[in-house]
Amino acid sequence: KADIKAQEMNGGGANARVFVGNLSWETRWQTLKDHMRAAGNVVHAEVFTEATGRSAGCGVVEYETPQEAAHAIATLNDSVLDGRPMFVRYDREVGGGSAREGGLGMHVGVGGAGGGGGGGGFGSSRANERGRKVVVLNLPYSCRWQDLKDIFRTCSGTVVRADVLSTPDGRSKGVGVVLFDSEAGAQAAIEEMNGVEVDGRIVEVRLDRY
Repeated sequence: KADIKAQEMNGGGANARVFVGNLSWETRWQTLKDHMRAAGNVVHAEVFTEATGRSAGCGVVEYETPQEAAHAIATLNDSVLDGRPMFVRYDREVGGGSAREGGLGMHVGVGGAGGGGGGGGFGSSRANERGRKVVVLNLPYSCRWQDLKDIFRTCSGTVVRADVLSTPDGRSKGVGVVLFDSEAGAQAAIEEMNGVEVDGRIVEVRLDRY
């Protein structure tokens, strides 16, 4: 079947879980689940949140079968939810079991990301950060904010803050955010780091469109 072929081409294997990004601040797991049901039976849906409780603009959706996940990628990527076009790809963290629906409460562990002084981390001044922040996908799970910051310091721009999405118990979700001092710095990071291998994993770098 075409959907199985697409799954194999995108490295899905037996993965029934997808990662969704560019979500609206207003999107909650219930709304995400309802939207993603268009592709199949959703077992679990969640939206990651920052330490402040605000949406991090991304999440994961688990389907009953890998075929449904492949169908979601084929049909729901770039679909509009709450006024924003989402991107959908395979969640590359497979295993670990399914969590209770809507209940993992993922967050960005700020913890002194350095370089930009104190304060409430990424949720403190979103308007001022627009165009200067990138999202980094498919990070090694061993990568912490210090590592992420060091990696992006090799780019042309100046890193203000770096952080990694994590579970409440500190386990990495393989997704990071990096704030630069200028829009040019963020664009340079995308050009220089997108598709680069980091500890055996090819990272994807996108502009955070908030």
